[in-house]
Amino acid sequence: MADSTINNSIEPLLESSAGLTPDRVAVGLRRTGWVLAAGVGLGIFAAIMQLYYVCALIGAMLLAGLIAWQFESTLMLYALIAFVPFGRTPDMAVGGSGIGKGLYVSELMLGFLLVVWFLKYIWGNLPKNRITSAFYLPSGFYIIYCLINVWNSYLFWDIHVDTSYQYPVVNFIEIMLRVLSIGALIMMATSIQDRRWLGRITLALIFSGIYNLVNSLLGNKIPISASWWSLLLFLPAGYLTAILLDSGRTILVRMASSAVLALFIYVVLVRSVSWVSGWMGLIIVIFVTAYIANKRAFLVLLVLGCLGFAASWPFMHANVVTASEEEGDFDRFDLLKGGLKYASAFPLGVGLGNYRTYNSFHYGEKWGTTSYTSAHGTYSQHLSEMGFPGTILFLSILFFGFRWLLANYRKLPRGPSKTYILAVIGQMAGISAAAFIGDYIVPTYHNGGIFTFSTTIYSWLIWGLAIAHVRISRQEADGSLDSHS
Repeated sequence: MADSTINNSIEPLLESSAGLTPDRVAVGLRRTGWVLAAGVGLGIFAAIMQLYYVCALIGAMLLAGLIAWQFESTLMLYALIAFVPFGRTPDMAVGGSGIGKGLYVSELMLGFLLVVWFLKYIWGNLPKNRITSAFYLPSGFYIIYCLINVWNSYLFWDIHVDTSYQYPVVNFIEIMLRVLSIGALIMMATSIQDRRWLGRITLALIFSGIYNLVNSLLGNKIPISASWWSLLLFLPAGYLTAILLDSGRTILVRMASSAVLALFIYVVLVRSVSWVSGWMGLIIVIFVTAYIANKRAFLVLLVLGCLGFAASWPFMHANVVTASEEEGDFDRFDLLKGGLKYASAFPLGVGLGNYRTYNSFHYGEKWGTTSYTSAHGTYSQHLSEMGFPGTILFLSILFFGFRWLLANYRKLPRGPSKTYILAVIGQMAGISAAAFIGDYIVPTYHNGGIFTFSTTIYSWLIWGLAIAHVRISRQEADGSLDSHS
């Protein structure tokens, strides 16, 4: 009895030890060595670097693991957190403002994702059945002209302006903000494999606006919000309008959409009425979406809007017209005229990032463009810094992209993709109109561009996802959709 008990206790040990072959021992020692080496390396890195970079390295390692598991999950994560301006690096640039500026997760994480996306493209791991889009060609020419524009500004710097006020780091960051923006569009358009992830990322983009709205209603109890957060309401507002006007939806769903949309209008048009860009863009989103979805409904909304505007004119005059005069917001019209003067005098532009330097010297007084350090408007800034060619190329992205979305909306069968495309058309119209008086599509370094990139990037993510909706809808229609298509 004792011998059998001893044998029973020893046999499992013998069986387990039998698997410890020299090869397995060597592999185990090798892996242990790698772990120890990585630990020593991380310890040395932590000893000589700032805490920020240590945390950034750990975050990058975790992100790499997430990407290795599922690339689309990382896209969804980025859509959920990009609006939060956190993770600021130590100062990397001081471009004449006297204030150090660092990059945020919205730029760093996107740059990391684009590197991974490029490697996937090289290795052929992206969906194979990609489609052409009217966004791509003008975007490519636009980036090429950005490089030519900056190079030209160094070759033909105006003799009236002191060259010591050239800031190459600002030129570089301005170019990179554009590369990241267009890169985000292309990455979203080409990386999503199936409708399941398409729906999840769509919800993530809509969630960013809803979250900021709720946080604002609660008095910003959570100290995490987007700069210019009202701009993030444009997509969900277009979506709600599309649902409201969809006769195939139930009455309950349409009433719920109407109630939430009314809440949007109240928050942006009443509580935040002094911020014209927000409510002006929101109203345009609703009207454009309604016009395309149902012209009769559009006419009804137009009449109601005109009546409401007339009835609330005293309120609007006091809180918009008078307030704008007192706060100097009408200077933006002078800045737009100044942009035209810059483009007339420098047809190729003064160079990306150079507006502050030029406008701080002779031309601010000569052309009456005020002493602002930026033109405070996407189109004004383009006219000043990129001249007529750059402005035309930028407008061509918006024009041809809008036309392409509209054409594909009309071709798509009824369903979630058609609804999303309609919402994107409204969002694009709203943000394009708001961009006359703000840097809401492409940020500007000297107007907090590195910080506000966290919000402006959403338009490019939204447009890229719209291309993915069209691509996957086409693949479903011809039956070619699969996990590796």
